[in-house]
Amino acid sequence: MVNQERVNSIVIIVRNLIEARGISDNLTEEIIDELIKEAIGFVGINCIDEELEACRRDLKYRYMIKSIPGSKILNDYNQDEWYSDIKDDIQQKFWLRYKDYLIDEKHFSPNVVSKLGNETLDQDLMNYLLNPNIETDTPVLRRGLVIGDVQSGKTSTYIGLICKAADAGFKVFILLTGTIESLRKQTQERVEEGFIGIDMSDPNTGGKRVGVGLDNKDVFATALTSRNNDFTGNSDKIAVALKNFRAVVFVIKKQKDVLNKLTKWLINLNADTLTKKIDLPMLMIDDEADNASINTSKSKEDPTTINRLIRNLANLFTRSNYIGFTATPFANVFIDPETTEEMENQDLFPEDFIVSLPTPSNYIGPEQIFAENGEYHSQLIYITDAGIEESDGYSFYFKHKKEWEGELPESLTDAIYSFYIVNAIRDLRGDKKTHRSMLVNMSRFVRVQKYIRSEIENIHSTAYREIKFNLSHDFTESMKSPVLEKIYSLWKRHFSDTEFDWDDIVNALYEAVEPIMIKVVNSARGTDKLVYPENESIRVIAIGGLALSRGLTLEGLIISYFYRNTCTYDVLMQMGRWFGYRRGYEDLFRIWTHRASAEWYAEISKATEELKSDMRLMNENKMRPKDFGIRVKNDADDLQITAANKMRNSKDELLVNSYFGNIIETPYLIFDPAIQKKNFRKIQEFIETLVSDGIPLERQHNSYGKDRYMIKNVPKTKIADLILKLDISRYNGHFKPYQLTNFINNCDEPCLDMFDIALIEGTKSEKKIEIAGKEIVAVFRSGCSASVEENRLNIGRRGKLGGPGDGMTGIADVDGRTAEEIIDVARERFRAAYKKEKKKDFKENSTYPGITWFRYIKDRKPLLIIYLVDIEGQENQKQVFDKFKAEMDGIPSVGLAIGFPENERASVFEYTTYRANKAYNWFELNDILAESEEEE
Repeated sequence: MVNQERVNSIVIIVRNLIEARGISDNLTEEIIDELIKEAIGFVGINCIDEELEACRRDLKYRYMIKSIPGSKILNDYNQDEWYSDIKDDIQQKFWLRYKDYLIDEKHFSPNVVSKLGNETLDQDLMNYLLNPNIETDTPVLRRGLVIGDVQSGKTSTYIGLICKAADAGFKVFILLTGTIESLRKQTQERVEEGFIGIDMSDPNTGGKRVGVGLDNKDVFATALTSRNNDFTGNSDKIAVALKNFRAVVFVIKKQKDVLNKLTKWLINLNADTLTKKIDLPMLMIDDEADNASINTSKSKEDPTTINRLIRNLANLFTRSNYIGFTATPFANVFIDPETTEEMENQDLFPEDFIVSLPTPSNYIGPEQIFAENGEYHSQLIYITDAGIEESDGYSFYFKHKKEWEGELPESLTDAIYSFYIVNAIRDLRGDKKTHRSMLVNMSRFVRVQKYIRSEIENIHSTAYREIKFNLSHDFTESMKSPVLEKIYSLWKRHFSDTEFDWDDIVNALYEAVEPIMIKVVNSARGTDKLVYPENESIRVIAIGGLALSRGLTLEGLIISYFYRNTCTYDVLMQMGRWFGYRRGYEDLFRIWTHRASAEWYAEISKATEELKSDMRLMNENKMRPKDFGIRVKNDADDLQITAANKMRNSKDELLVNSYFGNIIETPYLIFDPAIQKKNFRKIQEFIETLVSDGIPLERQHNSYGKDRYMIKNVPKTKIADLILKLDISRYNGHFKPYQLTNFINNCDEPCLDMFDIALIEGTKSEKKIEIAGKEIVAVFRSGCSASVEENRLNIGRRGKLGGPGDGMTGIADVDGRTAEEIIDVARERFRAAYKKEKKKDFKENSTYPGITWFRYIKDRKPLLIIYLVDIEGQENQKQVFDKFKAEMDGIPSVGLAIGFPENERASVFEYTTYRANKAYNWFELNDILAESEEEE
């Protein structure tokens, strides 16, 4: 068994060595191993392999966690960065003690905390809030939305934001939790521990110090709610002036009576008698902002009660900020951005900013679990012994009634026994003081949840007795017990590849199982309380529904049993409490669920990633939340994005991918020299094979544009095969290889039988490439940027690979009409369509977008355009690009574009449905192209 004290002492020595040598930013696994050996030499002790591994895990977590960048969309990209201007003059009392608390007490990675403070908060969120010190004649409300992954640390982000805001001069903080008291209480505890430093419910004078308050320094903030009390009962009898506090917090539920009581109290005791406004800076944080805050009323001017009360509360202050935090923004983006401009009637649409938080590299999310190639996909176990409805023949089924009583699935017993095993393994790893939880989410009915608890208690008491009295190192004798035989078979199947053998499990199993409690956690009165004390290990099987799916954190969640028939993106994601951080037990957690649920989660993962990709594109094109709505992928037959009444301001948007009349390209490349070189070799091999087969590569003269090297009349199957052989960046939203080649291969239109290929050449690059005996001058693209974490290379500053005229290549004389005449007709048709849509003329000297040469030309072949690109990075990424170019060995990067001619049938072979809010119009990107200048 691991001696945790020995591990801790070695880790402390290594940390001191790292700090003394200033090498925290340059650590590798090899360097960490050398430092561990050095530390062991200092203390002169011997460590077993498991202790060495525990040291490695701890140190890698502290120093090698990176973050995948988030993104942001702003209403004003040129706004004053007021916080950056005054930050150096602020005494950051609240933030500095919270930072120390996260690292020293909550064991956050210092890298992650540093990024939170210096980037997410300092550079982004604080600058997007109103300056608390501004003077204004009229009340101002700033509205934003912060998107974080489920169980990814949103709470620590908004408590950090509260700390920074209080340091900067904000006075009043209103934190809206969900609709369940247990969740409000949990949030109150975290605010007290991270910001206030006092347990406000403690009856002792001055309260009991907790969290950041344990430093015994002065306390500068207070709360007018406590762990025991929301703003209810006699709370409105408190006679205090908010202006007398340095910072005051209200942690309240989103319930009608609570919101009304707080609003009336604020007006009566703190508002100006004439204006009915409070002249103080206020920050309102709406945790789980898609729950109970959305206006679900059909009339814009008659919002639902909770939505209206939140607006009223926000509008009480002269300098207000409403910031929604959510992991499931699918409802928020459907809020109508066009409600009346009068401040009192504004909806909560995030008009000023939307920020997607960074994702730490140790975060385990849906993609890692539910994608077939996910790192943890093997830890997903399908439930096959329960049904959909009663007629399926199983005792338990999705569509059970609230009176259901029957036999539980055998797979639930497997999950419970697995919980025993992983508890033993964690104890053997030296983690005895950590909390452990198992989630059972099978029914929304409280009565059924209580019945499930009684059945689990029977399963547990039987197993407990077998472990206590019959488990021994006599394997044959132990296996006479069906319970122990089952536990052994589960260990053999799922956990025998850990560092411990069966005899180790036998030694630890009884002590691991003995403290386990079984609780029902729901929103009903009298429900069990789920509390995780700081100084003792709680081991619990938690049974529930809504309370377990909205914000409640299950500490040390390691086994999940989820069998629900919920079919909306946001509720499913919230129910996924197994997402998050599994430090030291990433290999142990298991999830039992229905196959359909797993497929839904995989679908949600794709939708969420596409939403984030859209946000990045919107940011690069300086789009605003109001002008450019977010789309959400919704092409799963059985899966709805969010509740129907939350989507009343959205409509179905069909992105038809027949591709006829379109040109698409790859402005994003994979930032990996090995992949880029491989792509070039595939292109080179492809062209040389065509030439050897008698299809020539020749320079074609064009009287209407530049001469190009072309290969004509290439069978479409060869084009499709080439596309599938190349590695295309997933950030190219429209250039999806499998979808694209499916269209090419399955389309029976004769106009797609043969393709032309064009190699675009440049004039500014000195790089020349020989292919099939021809010398091709590379296309030079400057101002490129790269995201190493996302493995993404952005071509140019405008995210554009080709020039608008590249698609003219291959237009030829046909049926007595010259190429020039065909092009003139296309221009005329584009101008007519532009005027019809935009209600104005196309500017005479503007460049026609590349789509013109395909959408308005029928008599041409489809065109594959190949770009051999000489990359030059932005100045601030010189080191990154110098390394990239050195590893490329003079070989160019490869980009593609493909265009399809107009077709009267416009056959649709693949399509995707999106829900889009009123602002969304994806093809407005064409306007950007229309205004762009020719680029080689």
